[in-house]
This record gives sequence, C-alpha cells and structure tokens, in this order.
Amino acid sequence: MASFNKISGQTDQETSAQRLHGAPSYDKWRRDDLYHLAAQKGIQNRANMSNKELVEALKRTQSTGG
Repeated sequence: MASFNKISGQTDQETSAQRLHGAPSYDKWRRDDLYHLAAQKGIQNRANMSNKELVEALKRTQSTGG
C-alpha cells in the first residue's frame, strides 16, 4: 500500500524537513486557504498578495513564532 505522502506528491525529504522544523508546506495550498490562514495570523495587505507572496509571509510568521 502506498503511503499518504507518496500519494499526495510529497517527497520523503519534504516530510522529513517538516518534521524537523514543524512548518507545513504551503506551496500546494489553494489561495483561499492561504488567505484565511493569513487572516488568522494577522498578515496585513493579504488581499493584494499572490500565492507566492502569501506563502512567503506565512513562512515568515512561522519562523518568528507568530
């Protein structure tokens, strides 16, 4: 039976990095989900951000503990 990570397209390296750092990989999230998480985190100007910018802003909040 294939593992969920293989089915979802995540590599073992990605999942290992996530376990080590505790940060989710936002790269494959839908914009709607990124936007709502950004709202919860209090990220300003999120309505004008692209998916890539939202991902970068969310990763910054992870690294600062916000």
